[in-house]
Amino acid sequence: MHAPNRLKSCAGQAGFTLAEILVACAIISVGLVAVSMGFGYGVDGVEAGRQQSTAVFLAEQRIELAKELAARNPNLADLTTANLPAEAYGAIANAPRYRRTTAITIDPGGATGARVDVDVFYRPVTGRGVLTTERSVRLSIFLANR
Repeated sequence: MHAPNRLKSCAGQAGFTLAEILVACAIISVGLVAVSMGFGYGVDGVEAGRQQSTAVFLAEQRIELAKELAARNPNLADLTTANLPAEAYGAIANAPRYRRTTAITIDPGGATGARVDVDVFYRPVTGRGVLTTERSVRLSIFLANR
């Protein structure tokens, strides 16, 4: 008996040509580049949100201190810029990339109260490095005499 030939000729089978494979690789490469760029923008966005949240937290800390100072004495006697000094970059504990200023506007005549404005400044950090332009967050509160 003669064994049947199990190998078939490849001449009748279809496959991908080199050109088709190169086009598919190019399309996949463009898609991967787009995804990687989108990922970079996403990471920058998350970092920007974290930095802004930190700035808001630092401003809220200063507002709470101003409220505490206002509650100590009548007529807002302790609410002064000497008690709420400006802090330069590196001066805020656990936040070296932030600086903070406080402005106090006492009502003329002192009958009503005072407005306290807290500004927190920072230089955004991105995937491309630290930007030179400052961003800021401002919180304000009006504290009344008691």
